[in-house]
Amino acid sequence: MVTANQVENNIYFSLGGVTVNRQERAKLQQHASYLKENPEKSVTLIGYTDDLGSRNYNVAIAEQRVAAVRKLLRSYRVPGGQIRRYSVGSEKTPKACKTEQCRQKMRRVELRYSE
Repeated sequence: MVTANQVENNIYFSLGGVTVNRQERAKLQQHASYLKENPEKSVTLIGYTDDLGSRNYNVAIAEQRVAAVRKLLRSYRVPGGQIRRYSVGSEKTPKACKTEQCRQKMRRVELRYSE
């Protein structure tokens, strides 16, 4: 059985991207297995972007990323009641994050578990 701690809790995206790539889908499949094996658990999907682009653009991208992750989890038969959504955009991006390597890590959906 997979535990929540055994799988990385971030699904990463390309610049401006809202599609989950093959590598990230594999992580999501593991999360889906965990959620189906533990119906008492729920997951909150938190969408982030880097600091490039306007606030409105970044919030929209974050929402689309969260929706893409949720859609995939649902396609893997995770009940909708176990999935919560929250989009941040770039509001909580560290001010010191100015390199491309740092920005890549900000383009993500984080999965946080609760009971």
